[in-house]
Amino acid sequence: MANPESLALLRIARRDLRAAALLEDPAADEANWGFQIQQVVEKALKAWLFSLGDDPPFIHNLTALFQRITDRGGTVDPFLQLEAFTAFAVQFRYDAEPEPMNLDRQFWQQQAEALVEHVASICAALP
Repeated sequence: MANPESLALLRIARRDLRAAALLEDPAADEANWGFQIQQVVEKALKAWLFSLGDDPPFIHNLTALFQRITDRGGTVDPFLQLEAFTAFAVQFRYDAEPEPMNLDRQFWQQQAEALVEHVASICAALP
């Protein structure tokens, strides 16, 4: 049976994905959209850790979360580029005038969604 904490975090990650989709319009501030994507990735990675029997730390550093999953035998390579969104939680979040990165919002939204679906499939496969 899937870990209840994993399932709860996946529900929140999907909610954050819907919020990010509302901010895909280039007129919406990139920092707000990027923070939503960062939140999706963070929740998905913590759900993955719970599914591995780990108790995720209270951190926002996606690189550290990816490493923790790797240390526990998870294969994160297809999703590693999402670690760049750490900056939206720890730097751009508190920057009044962040330099626009002009990210392809649709592409990154799809990458974040793929991560969520990957973690959901791991959770569903648990005995």
